[in-house]
Amino acid sequence: MYGMCEAMPAALRVYGHPHLLTVAEAINGPDFVPYNDAIFVKQAGVGGSVAWHQDGVTHWDSPEWDEGIHGFNFQVQLYSTTPANCLWVVPGTHKQGRIDIPRRVAGNGGDEKLPDAVPLICRPGDVTAVNRQMLHGSFANSSPDHRISITMGFHRRRSVIGQRGKLNMGADQVYDEQRIFERSAVIQVAIDARRQRFPNETPFSYRPFAGLEERFRYNRETRAQVIHDYNTKDLAI
Repeated sequence: MYGMCEAMPAALRVYGHPHLLTVAEAINGPDFVPYNDAIFVKQAGVGGSVAWHQDGVTHWDSPEWDEGIHGFNFQVQLYSTTPANCLWVVPGTHKQGRIDIPRRVAGNGGDEKLPDAVPLICRPGDVTAVNRQMLHGSFANSSPDHRISITMGFHRRRSVIGQRGKLNMGADQVYDEQRIFERSAVIQVAIDARRQRFPNETPFSYRPFAGLEERFRYNRETRAQVIHDYNTKDLAI
């Protein structure tokens, strides 16, 4: 489910969580920008598999490629996860460039249960952070346990500015300063939405919107101008 910050006020407040945004800043710098967000539902007994893959399209062949150039995703778990329903990752693969996945599976005798893969087992409220270049996937959920993951991704600003949209999110639209500003405004509105709900919590200070806090308070106007259909401005690379 996309557009969670518009559909669910509680999800908007999670998006503005100071601890999560502090981590995003530490990884991607004080001018970090959003990627997208979604709620993933893996239904009990019928949740389909997601094949091993790496996220990211734009920078694989860039001379400036490094392990963090395609950003990362948080997942906030609403329920406990198990090996049967969780996301699996292969640690360290985000540093290896683009991986020949069919060859890796073939080298495992055709078995998709890769020996170096680990399950992200969580309790309710736990948060994982996964590099988008890391090899990851999930198996068909034949268990009686469902998984619901609030997912939100973030990029380095320099990875996004001047690039063209990929992954069917604004395909071939150039991510200029205005586009990045408009999508990033959701972060500032989310920070204020959380501040209004939790007035005793110290809100995150988002550097790109320093001095613009009054303009981006959470209210009827910003819900209409910033939050409405914000996911059509996601920054996919």
